[in-house]
Amino acid sequence: MFSRRTTSALDKDKLAAAAAHARRSWFSYGPQLDSFQADLRRVRVVPPDEVPGDVITMNSRFAVVDLQGDNAICYTLVYPEEDAPAQGKLSVLSSMGMAVLGARVGDEVCWISSDGPQVGRVRHLLYQPEAARDFHL
Repeated sequence: MFSRRTTSALDKDKLAAAAAHARRSWFSYGPQLDSFQADLRRVRVVPPDEVPGDVITMNSRFAVVDLQGDNAICYTLVYPEEDAPAQGKLSVLSSMGMAVLGARVGDEVCWISSDGPQVGRVRHLLYQPEAARDFHL
C-alpha cells in the first residue's frame, strides 16, 4: 500500500529519525514501527514543490470519514512530540498516523485503534504545507 505513496524530501529524514528513536524507546510498538520504517524505504520522495496537492504530508490538516458510521473527523498530522489528540493533533507514529501519511484524498486507510480495526476514507485535505509553500514547518 505504501509503495505508491509520496512524501516530501524534507519530511523523509525526520520521519526516519523519529521512527528509529521510537523503535529504541517503545518496545511494545516494535513490529508496527518496523513495518513503518520498511514503508518509508519504499515511499516516493519528491522535492516539496513537487508533492501533489492531495497528499497528506507532515503538518497537513485533513478529514477522514469513518466508513462504518459516516462520521468525519479532522486532524493535523504531527511529529510524536507534538501529539495532542484532544486538540486534533495526531502523531505520525500512531497507528492512524502511519496509515494516513502519504495517503491521497479518496484513499481508504486502515489502522488498529483501541476498539479494533478501523477503516476510513480521506475525505478532504484542508491544508498542506507544500501546497501553501510553507516549507519551514
